[in-house]
Amino acid sequence: MEKQFNKEDRLMKSLLNEAGTEKPSGDFKSRIMMKVEARNAEIKPYKPLISKSVWWTIAAVFAITNIGVFYMNSDISFAGFTSYLDFEFPHLFDMPKINLSRTMQYAIAFVALFFLQVPFLKRFMDREYRL
Repeated sequence: MEKQFNKEDRLMKSLLNEAGTEKPSGDFKSRIMMKVEARNAEIKPYKPLISKSVWWTIAAVFAITNIGVFYMNSDISFAGFTSYLDFEFPHLFDMPKINLSRTMQYAIAFVALFFLQVPFLKRFMDREYRL
């Protein structure tokens, strides 16, 4: 097996010696640098993928959802504070109790995260590499 590699190695060396190496002209570097400078590359300022207002909206929706779920599943009474307002939260539906393993919870969370990221990344890539 090693004899075959030695033959191929010798063949490659002989072919490279025959072809020789090509040397660039004397002003090769300066011509390349002139072309690079001519492109006048524009540096774009940093712009986050998700703006601050969207992050605040996500945080507000998350907080309101958590408070709503907590309030629906608890027996909190604001009788002293809201007796004159008659504020009663309507229980439109009861939240079912679902028992999932920890692995299944992680799997659902990662799949949801994946499907949330895809539209954002696609829009970002379309904007970034528009022709």
